[in-house]
Amino acid sequence: MITNLKKQHAAQVANLHIKGISTGFISSLGVGFVTALYESIAEDKNSFGFVALEDDKVLGFAAFSSNLSKLYKFVIWKKGLKFGFIVARRMLSIQNIKKIGANLFYPKKMKQMNLPDAELLSIVVAPEGRGKGIAKQFTEAGLEECRKRQIEKVKVLVAADNEAANKLYQKCGFQLAAQIDSHGVKSNVFVVKVRNIGI
Repeated sequence: MITNLKKQHAAQVANLHIKGISTGFISSLGVGFVTALYESIAEDKNSFGFVALEDDKVLGFAAFSSNLSKLYKFVIWKKGLKFGFIVARRMLSIQNIKKIGANLFYPKKMKQMNLPDAELLSIVVAPEGRGKGIAKQFTEAGLEECRKRQIEKVKVLVAADNEAANKLYQKCGFQLAAQIDSHGVKSNVFVVKVRNIGI
C-alpha cells in the first residue's frame, strides 16, 4: 500500500535511506540527522513524500520538495537545535564542512543553471520490495502531486553510473538537462515538464 509520508515513518525511512544510498553525504551524517530530515519533509508544506507499507513495515519511500531553499529554512526553524547538535559532531572534518556548504548552496547553483526549484529528492525501495514497480509508482504519484500544486517542472539528481535509476526517470518522461559534480560523483540532472506527461 502506498500512502503519504508521515512523521511516524521517518525512522524507518532514515534507515532505508542510509542502506539504499550508503555512499551519499546525507547518509554519512547518521540516522539521527536523516530521521530529523524526513520528519521535516513530512511536516513542511513545501515538501511531501510517499511510503510503501506492508504490515506497518516501510518497504520503500520517495521524497519531493517544491522548493529546497524553503525546506532548508523550515529545517533550521523547526529542527535547528536538533540538527545543530548532530551536525556539530561531524564538523571536525574540513571535508565535511565543505560538503555541508555545498548542500546549502546547491539550490542557488541549480537556479543559476536555470533548473526548476521543485525536486524529486530521493527514492529507495528495500530489496524485498523490488521488482514490483514501486519506484515507478512513487515517481508517478509525486508528479501527480506536483501537478495538483501547479508545479510545471521537476528535476532529479542521480549518479551517472546508476543505470537503473537513470532508466526509471527516462521512462517517466524526464530528460537529461545537465551534468554536474555532486560531492565528487559525476551526476545527471534530469527535468520533466509535469503538464506534458500522461499520468
